[in-house]
Parts: sequence; structure tokens; C-alpha cells
Amino acid sequence: MEKREFLKIAGLATAGAVLGLPVLAKGKKLPSRWMWLHAHDDWTDAQWEEKLDVLKDCNIEGVLLGGNEASYKRMYPLLKARNIEMHAWMWTLNRNGDKVAKQNPDWYAVSGDGRSCYEYHPYVDYYQWVCPSKEEVQDHIIKQAVSLAKIEGVKGVHLDYVRYSDVILASSLQPLYGIVQDKEYPEWDFCYCETCRQKFKEESGIDIKELKDPTASEEWRQYRYDSVTHLVNKIYDAVHKEGSMLSAAVFPYPELARKICRQSWDDFKLDMVFPMIYNNFYEEPIDWIKFATEQGVSDVKGKFKEPLITGLYTPALPKQEDMEEAIKLAKKGGAKGFAIFDLAGMKEPHWKALKNVK
Repeated sequence: MEKREFLKIAGLATAGAVLGLPVLAKGKKLPSRWMWLHAHDDWTDAQWEEKLDVLKDCNIEGVLLGGNEASYKRMYPLLKARNIEMHAWMWTLNRNGDKVAKQNPDWYAVSGDGRSCYEYHPYVDYYQWVCPSKEEVQDHIIKQAVSLAKIEGVKGVHLDYVRYSDVILASSLQPLYGIVQDKEYPEWDFCYCETCRQKFKEESGIDIKELKDPTASEEWRQYRYDSVTHLVNKIYDAVHKEGSMLSAAVFPYPELARKICRQSWDDFKLDMVFPMIYNNFYEEPIDWIKFATEQGVSDVKGKFKEPLITGLYTPALPKQEDMEEAIKLAKKGGAKGFAIFDLAGMKEPHWKALKNVK
């Protein structure tokens, strides 16, 4: 899978307060070996059973499944029979294909140079970001999360794209789009809509449009961190009322996440957090997996007790020994487990590695 395809398929695409006791049965151990996968409604049950048997044989304990209500209802008995936990994977602030959002042009995030994501899609066409500061947007997203939490067999809701659009792309991606982002530029900086402007002015007394360089304002930066955090925490409360857990796919560690996509995930309320530690995107060696995992674990120390599950990217780990080493590095970094992106990218060396690493 090419790097460009990563932006298309995976959200790169949080952690929080106290482990949700109403959600977890007493003494229940959370899965530590995970995989992202799409429901593939065109597959027969026989095809799925064959594939799920392979997952079971490799000791995959939980899946982050993208699909619709019918997909989850169909997949639940197949997964339950193999004792594999099912979590519903949803896109959060990137609303590509959202028909309700498309009927509300004012919901969309606005760039620093005044362009709305309703028509302007930064980097790629499916980047269609809505603004987390708007109450209507929050209600719409929470409604989706709650509807997923209510489906039989869904143990948790898994948030993806729970951030702003990339203000600075990962270094290896910039050449693919013919851009150089040596600083924050207005066309990739979000959100400057009227709602954000007014709310920020009420909180800080500052009119962001009157600042010569808004990117230099720490208050403005914090406002946007807090906007995403506020939404996540509302989702957490809502899905917990349904007896569901909440997790999220996030950028590698909080310091980096704040810098490149306004995501302060160490302030989120979650039951699990899945940092996407895809070393090749940042032109880093495989050892960086341990470093980034350690950074995430250190940043959340004392804030919460939720497991940190290191996300691993198959194209960055083509050899069996690469995958085995990555899993070991994640554990050495303090992760409570690992998650593989994704089923479609699994090759024979990856399956062998999963069987070999206990």
C-alpha cells in the first residue's frame, strides 16, 4: 500500500480519565492484540469465517471494524464464536460522504485564508472537515456514536479522524503533494469560522482576525485543542451511558499530535488509546516505535490508567523480522498491546510474525 493510500483508508486518526467501571465487567481483561478491518459486505460468510479463523489462529483478540449497522449485526456472531471482541470504527470530524453534513454548509471548517471545507478539500478530495466548536456538529457526531454503541455485540466505539486537518503533513507525505510545510500556512490551518472566532473572542477577549500572525497565539492554539477535547469527552459520557467503551486512533504522541493536527489526546477521556506509530511516515527507523510509545506513555502518566495500544503499519514492516521487532519495541516502550493496520495489508510475513510473537 502506498503512503498516499494511507491518507485515504486510515484516519490519522486521545485518552482520558478513569477506566469506565460501568463498561467493563469486574476482572475482565481487555484485548491486547488488535487489528483494523473493513466489513466487506460483498464477502460471503464462508469467506469471512476463513479469514477470521486465521485471525484467531494468530491470537487476534479484538477488531476495530468499519461498517454499518447491518455489517455489525452480521459480523457479531462470527466474531463471538471465535472469542474476538468487536469495536465499531467511525470517522469523527472528517465527514466524507455524510449526507446530513452536506445539507448544512455552515458546519464545515474554514481555513485561515477563508475557504470552507464544504467546497475546499485540503490535500485530497475526501478531506471534508467539520468544525468541532459548533453545537449542531457535536450533536450529530454524538448521535452516530450512540447509535453504534447500542448495536448488539459492539463493545466499544472507536474514533478516527478525531482532530483537525493536518496543518503540517508528515514529512514523507509532503513531496507526494508537491508542497513544503516549513511552517504553518493559512490554507492548511483550521478552523477560522465565525463560530470559532466568536467563541474564542468571548473566552479570551482576542479577535483572531485582528492578529497579524494567528499561528503565534498560544491562546488560539489552546482553544482548538480544547474544542476537539470537549467533543471527545461528550462522546465518552454519551457512549458510557449505553454501557460502551470509547477508544480513538491518534497521532504518535501528544507533543507531535498537537503540532501537526491540533490534537491534545492526553487530555481526552477514553478507555483505550491507539497511537498510530507509523515510523515510515516520519522517515524514522523502526526503533522510533519504542521512542514514540515511550513518549505517549510518559505524557499520560498520572492522568489516567487506560491501556495504550501501539498501532503498527504493515507497509513499513515488510519482513517477518520487522513485524516481530516492532511488536517487541512497542512492548518495551510500555504499550499494553498492539494493533495492526490493517487486514487488507497483511502478507504472509506478517501472519508468520503474529504466530511467532506471543
